[in-house]
Amino acid sequence: MMRALIFSALAALCLGAHCRPIDGCIRGATRCTSNAAEICDADGSYHELADCDDVSERSGAPFVCAYVDEATEDGHITGHTCVPASDADAAAGGGR
Repeated sequence: MMRALIFSALAALCLGAHCRPIDGCIRGATRCTSNAAEICDADGSYHELADCDDVSERSGAPFVCAYVDEATEDGHITGHTCVPASDADAAAGGGR
């Protein structure tokens, strides 16, 4: 009985702490999952960086998750993020 109570308490604690499996990713790595950009934290798990559907809704224009590799006046930017759908199409050769 006591063992079940302890297990239940630990399970509740884990759910409250957002326990999840470790992805084994490298800190700072990015990826697209569905239409969301994710970034890998120091714990080796991916976390949502930006929901591109939410960005689309707030901006009134379609955004998609895509890989960016650009040189700007602020430095070199690489990784996955939300970009305007028209930019992603042009980069992929769609050029709508």
